[in-house]
Amino acid sequence: MALSGAISKLFFFSGKMICVVGFGNLLLGDDGVGIRIIQRLKMMNLPNYVDIIDAGAYGAILFSLIEKYDKIIVVDAVRSNHEVERIILMKASQMIKEREKYYFSGHDLNLLDIFSMIKSVYSDDLLDKICILGVRIQKIEESLELSDKIVRSVERAVNLITSNFLSDGGELWKNH
Repeated sequence: MALSGAISKLFFFSGKMICVVGFGNLLLGDDGVGIRIIQRLKMMNLPNYVDIIDAGAYGAILFSLIEKYDKIIVVDAVRSNHEVERIILMKASQMIKEREKYYFSGHDLNLLDIFSMIKSVYSDDLLDKICILGVRIQKIEESLELSDKIVRSVERAVNLITSNFLSDGGELWKNH
C-alpha cells in the first residue's frame, strides 16, 4: 500500500482546527528532527486553520491541546526496529497497542505515557484525532546538526504533512 493510501486509512478530517506540534532537543543531533520539521513548516504560508507549535521537550503540552484542536499531528524522533530515516505514521491509539515497538525521544513525560493518561482521563476516541509522524533516527549525541539521512527525512516529512494533511485540496483525511 502506498504511503498516501496508508494515510487515508488513518484519519478523517473534520475541516476545523489542526495543530502540528513538534518535539525534540536541538542540542542532541537527530533528536531535534521534530523541531527542524516545525521550523520548516513555520516558514511556509499555511492555511489559517493550522497552528504550528514548537514544544521542545514539553510532552505535557498535549493535555492543553487535546480539547482545542480537531486533529493533532505530533512530529518527533522515534527509535524502533525500522530502518533509519523511515517515516512512521500511526494514530495514538495504535501506538498504545503496540507500545513495545517504539521509543520516542526523551521528554518531560514520555509520549506513550501521555497517550495512556489521555485515554484514561478522556476516551479512546480522542486518541484517534492524534496522528504521530515519527522519524526513525540514527543517533542521539551532543550536536547541533542532524545526520545526513535525517536531513533528507525532514524535507520528506514536511512534504507529507503539507500535501496530505494541511493543503486546502488534501482529501486524505476526508476519505476515511
